[in-house]
Amino acid sequence: CAVWDHPLFNRVIGAGVLAPLDDRSLETIVAHYAAKGRVANIEVYEQITPPSVMKVLERAGFVSSGHGLEAHVLTTDSEIPSRPNAATVRMARPEEQAHFGELVRDGFDMRDDARLGPFFVDLTVASLRVLGDASAAFIASVDGQDAGTGQLVMSEQVAGCYSGSVLGAFRGRGIQHALIAARVAEGSRRGRRIFVSQTDPDSPSGHNLHDAGFRTLYRATWFTRPE
Repeated sequence: CAVWDHPLFNRVIGAGVLAPLDDRSLETIVAHYAAKGRVANIEVYEQITPPSVMKVLERAGFVSSGHGLEAHVLTTDSEIPSRPNAATVRMARPEEQAHFGELVRDGFDMRDDARLGPFFVDLTVASLRVLGDASAAFIASVDGQDAGTGQLVMSEQVAGCYSGSVLGAFRGRGIQHALIAARVAEGSRRGRRIFVSQTDPDSPSGHNLHDAGFRTLYRATWFTRPE
């Protein structure tokens, strides 16, 4: 990623799970990223990635970066019970896509970043336009002020809950839970029964998902080779 040099956008997923990984293919991956001026990151799944892949990484000098993501899942035939809170959640209209992107940017505290701020907005708007009916954007407001966001992304069988953010001034008021409930309700209405999401490990967002009935499916860690 030319805009955000971050492991999330410079990583290989599914090694040993989606496809095999040996010493030669790992060096090919390293060379690919090096040619682009980036460091390769290999995503490892605790208790899932085969020991043989771990040995390949160890031989090549790869070690845990200490960073990664947690994946969460909810399987349900009903909506999440609502909780009393001050938020009103609406589905964003097509003409609100840019505004939704700006709220996502602000909710992730990227407003003052001259490079990442516009990137968050552009990426969000582009995803909504490309996904079309396979996605939905939700905005939570409090006393007439827009305060948080959540995006629903749907495949044929699974619904993903992403872009969940709350502006700093409104955090700790149950807004994230309301946005989770709204997305699960919409996904259920469209016939989805499996919901997934990703968060930073041990984060408030992860705790909010667990409070809503999600469980941690696996934890991913990014392995890299120190320069």
